Amino acid sequence: MTLASLLLRRRRWDPAILGAGTLCLSLLVSAGKIAFLFFALCGLYLLVARPRSLRGAPTVFMGALAAWALWQIGLSLLRGEPLDGNRVLSYAGLQFACAVLPLGLALVRHPAMMLAFGARIGLLALAVLAPIEYALTGMRVGLGKNEAIFAFVVGAVAVLARLPTGGRLRYLPDGRFWTYLGAVPIALSGTRAAMLLFVITALLDLRRSVPRLRSHGKRAAVALVGGLMAATAAAVPVGGFLIDRVEQGVSEMDAYETTGLAVGSVDTRLAMWSAAVRVLSEHPFVGVGGTERMMRVAEEAGPNGAQVLRYQHLHNIVLDEALSSGLIGLALMGSVLVAFLSGVFRRAGDPAVRDACVALVAFTFVFGLFHGVLLNEWMVLVIFAGMGIILVELRRPRPFGNPA
Repeated sequence: MTLASLLLRRRRWDPAILGAGTLCLSLLVSAGKIAFLFFALCGLYLLVARPRSLRGAPTVFMGALAAWALWQIGLSLLRGEPLDGNRVLSYAGLQFACAVLPLGLALVRHPAMMLAFGARIGLLALAVLAPIEYALTGMRVGLGKNEAIFAFVVGAVAVLARLPTGGRLRYLPDGRFWTYLGAVPIALSGTRAAMLLFVITALLDLRRSVPRLRSHGKRAAVALVGGLMAATAAAVPVGGFLIDRVEQGVSEMDAYETTGLAVGSVDTRLAMWSAAVRVLSEHPFVGVGGTERMMRVAEEAGPNGAQVLRYQHLHNIVLDEALSSGLIGLALMGSVLVAFLSGVFRRAGDPAVRDACVALVAFTFVFGLFHGVLLNEWMVLVIFAGMGIILVELRRPRPFGNPA
């Protein structure tokens, strides 16, 4: 088989691999990781063998993400941190893989369309699987994985599913409703922070809907009321479960204020964060390293040190990054998000694309204020691979709503 014939075959394979990989990623099936890493390896090959392939790539975003990853790796190696079990190295390496992944999409004509289709099929599957798991176990849903990780991946996939595709498939139509389809599996996960996604998207959607109410009148009002009724109907079956989780968090905070001792998840976060701020004030620019971070914070937390050490990270995107690689690393992380949004607003003419990208960044940050959103491979892949794919799509001759 010649190289030319292989590439011709891959033009048919690559879109299917990307769509199937997104579907598997939404269900936390490891084949999704393999699919995305396949494109990252292709991108790394092109970067080394054909540097000219960078022309037309989202180089600002790729450069910012690569610089952040290399800063974390270099800092860890200079500190002499052990290689075995070093989560900073593994996740920074995955971020670097996401940085070169856009180059590997050269044979996918409309990568964001395949991303959206895979996400939509995944959401349909989750709408069935999550209630079944809850009915069988009566416990928080995670499809066999950590419930918070599951909730974030579902939320991110629910945002990616709203990316416009031009109505290419009749049974997977474009629409903002795809995001709200993720409400049931997220609520059943019992992850309180993930529910903030629907506050973000509701605000964005209302911003778009109000002008339509003025111009289209009755039809737009009926559609808006219908959407609110559907969202309410979806929330009713799981409302009691979610309320219990919120009440539990409030009681933990009250007890912590009274005794100063942390015993649950919410109050332990409060103890960790206050101690982490004190440690950061002593090591602001380069932090203390990912392997020492929790030990230093536990020492500073005093009587709550044992509770702190039950966790592997600080459950806060700002403090985790600042203590691992300093304020310099935190600034590099911010540059990645800025590069992504600036690329979107410079090239995306469709408001639906802009809203989806804003929602993805806002959800990542808001969720990350309560969880280690950048310290898990599923989360890292869905965030940065998703961003890279969107930016690649925006550089194609007929992006998003014009798939022909």
